[in-house]
Amino acid sequence: MKRNWFVCLKNAFLFASMLGIALGQSCGSLGDSESEEHRMATEATLAWNNLMLDLERYTPGYRPPVSARMFAYVEMAAYEAALPDLQGYVSMEQYCPGYVRPAILPAKGQFHLPSSINAAYAQILRDFFPTTPEHLKKRIDDLEDSYARRFHEIIDVNILYQSKTYGQSVSKAVWQWSATDKEGHDAFLYNFDRNYVADSSPGCWHPQGKRPLPPLLPNWGKVRSFVATIPDIPVKPPLPFEESPGSGLHTEALEVFSVSHPLSKENRWIAELWSDDLPGLTVTPAGRWISIANQAMAEAHLPFTEVIETYLKMAIAMCDVGIVTWNSKYTYNRERPETYIRRVIKTDWSPLHENPNFPSYPSGHSAFGAAAAEVLSAHLGDQFTMTDRTHENRQEFTGKPRTYHSFTEMAQENATSRVLIGVHYRMDCKEGLRIGKNVGQKVNAMALRRAEARVFEKNDER
Repeated sequence: MKRNWFVCLKNAFLFASMLGIALGQSCGSLGDSESEEHRMATEATLAWNNLMLDLERYTPGYRPPVSARMFAYVEMAAYEAALPDLQGYVSMEQYCPGYVRPAILPAKGQFHLPSSINAAYAQILRDFFPTTPEHLKKRIDDLEDSYARRFHEIIDVNILYQSKTYGQSVSKAVWQWSATDKEGHDAFLYNFDRNYVADSSPGCWHPQGKRPLPPLLPNWGKVRSFVATIPDIPVKPPLPFEESPGSGLHTEALEVFSVSHPLSKENRWIAELWSDDLPGLTVTPAGRWISIANQAMAEAHLPFTEVIETYLKMAIAMCDVGIVTWNSKYTYNRERPETYIRRVIKTDWSPLHENPNFPSYPSGHSAFGAAAAEVLSAHLGDQFTMTDRTHENRQEFTGKPRTYHSFTEMAQENATSRVLIGVHYRMDCKEGLRIGKNVGQKVNAMALRRAEARVFEKNDER
């Protein structure tokens, strides 16, 4: 009896397999096409994200929170451009009051995902980078054209036109929505507030140097967030301002002073490797994590749906944590360690790199890193080993790659590097890590998949 049951089961399995093969032969081209389209969409997404980093690096005005905001809108445009192909996903309309995506969606079977993605990235990057050097504008044109030529050889021209038009229209809608955020939109054109009046109280930050720059974006806390607002993410106050030996702040200043005299070879390597935000030379701290994501995505071979969701959530997390961080910087207005150390410990001490022109607490590097790491860990697993090659072959500092065994490890080393380089106290970095993790968790909880969303379905209405 048992034998007969097994034979029947075996025969049923063989029949099902044969039926599957037959079905695959009759409609295999469709399945292959869908698989290839997703592969090409992933390839295009990585290519555009790599180009975006060069645009950000060499375009004046793209400083850390400005870049993080830009990334969020760019990745939102790409996500919305992919929606007709993303089964089970919903629009960002639910998180973006006032944003209205195009009402006419391409019909099923009349949509080419890679063409829409290609057009969306090209359109939104042209909008965000009108002042980029001409050779970089040409690279936008060249990348868009190279993919368009490839697609033209294999896809019906009417489908290509419809898909391209949809991608462009989505990007224009996202750009228009960006323009309603008056404090953040076009911020790359006006980084500095020359009317800012610095607090002269003891321990407060103020512009310094022979030619001090005005403060960077003191009103960034007014920028519109996506998911995590300032009230959602309370920031702990820094240690009380004290100059007496043995006090908490004095102890932290001594740590910064001690580790730098002298920096060990490895600590200098770590300090320089994470010293992003050198305009015209490196990407910003947020850009560094886009670079890390690009490398991780190339290694992980995730499905396209995971790729596009990961980029979107990571960019939103960095945008929102930038707003929270900058608001706290100018709320607490703490001076940099260099100022404290020169006044209290050693008058001729200097950090490895020049101080940024904004307050110290909390650390933006640490916050961006922790937020990004939280999202990457959720999609790729925290035990993800990779070698970060962002600065490989750099000549002006040690660009030797480093290998890490988790995104959390990377975020923690990134935070520590700010102490080693001499521009942050330990407390700045710890709090940056904490608020970054909290923002990342909140963004990870976004309900983008229809089963999770509990919202209206716009597709059905349209």
